[in-house]
Amino acid sequence: MTMDIPLAVAGLLLVALAVRDVWASVLHPDAEGVFAKGIRRGTWRLATACGALLPTWRRHLLALAGPAIIALTFTAWILLVILGLTFVVYPMRDEYVTVPETGNLTFLDTLYYVGGTVTVLGYGDIFPVTGTGQMLALVASALGFTMFTGMASYLIEVVTGMTTRNRFALAIHDGVRGTSGAAMLAKWLAEDGVGAVRRRCHDWAGLLRSIDELVHRYPLVAFTYRSHRHEYDPEPALRHAAEATVAALVAARLIPGLRSASSELASALMRLQTTIAENYLSAEVARKLSVASPNDGDRHSVIRVERLVTERAEIRTGDLHAPRLAELSDADQDAATVVHRSRILLDALKQWTRGDIDDHEWDA
Repeated sequence: MTMDIPLAVAGLLLVALAVRDVWASVLHPDAEGVFAKGIRRGTWRLATACGALLPTWRRHLLALAGPAIIALTFTAWILLVILGLTFVVYPMRDEYVTVPETGNLTFLDTLYYVGGTVTVLGYGDIFPVTGTGQMLALVASALGFTMFTGMASYLIEVVTGMTTRNRFALAIHDGVRGTSGAAMLAKWLAEDGVGAVRRRCHDWAGLLRSIDELVHRYPLVAFTYRSHRHEYDPEPALRHAAEATVAALVAARLIPGLRSASSELASALMRLQTTIAENYLSAEVARKLSVASPNDGDRHSVIRVERLVTERAEIRTGDLHAPRLAELSDADQDAATVVHRSRILLDALKQWTRGDIDDHEWDA
């Protein structure tokens, strides 16, 4: 029996690790389990690597990654609990009876019994005859039932979260309509006026905050659950949202009524960028975002966006008449920071997905 004690201890440790992983991934809003994170990263890397080798099938392979991550993670949790409890029960095998009587349980018999108990599918052909075994059966079945209930609730929340992300991508896709976020905002200014642009900036900031919460709460699926349809891809939506944010910031220098809304939009965007980097990209990318220092190319991009906004919006309104400043204002510096951070993030996402995110000059 001396060899069985370490086995039981190892089993309890496996169960504790699985429960902790489920608790972190499903119940805690600020954590992700070690096993869940490893499965997510490994499955995604495999999907993107295969997609790079088979570009024709790339989108289909990425669309399979999200469901595969969920299925593999749930399976891993269940198997860890079953295996761990098997290690605990096996040293107590002489406290169980089989029908018909076959003597002490083998390891496979124990695995079969624990699997049936955890999944609440036991057939009654193996049962404990001691109080300890009976209490262990209650704990195992309660643990299994709780895990399955939690995973079912998690799936429902995932579906809701994916609806939020798709709505965000479609809203931006339909608003841009093949141009750029900057051109779209200039069009809004020209056709709808400052008040409408202010409301839309608030709406977009709300959408960005919803996506930020989704990435923060459900990193397992927020960016790995992909669709066969390109308009649901989050990267183009992020690019267009950044373009619109830059345009709103430079317009706010010329139209004071937009300052609050543009600042809110910029804050929501930059918070989301940081959350994405921390959950999906490397620590180096997150560090670059935190110390973003715009260069001359970023500043020139801001100037081009400002020229686009003033030229297109003043066709129908005179709100944007303002002299060209010799140097960029604080608002323009904020816009240059958004450009710089967005380029860092989009370049990193391009590598992460091994995809074809197009470079953009911010003035189309």
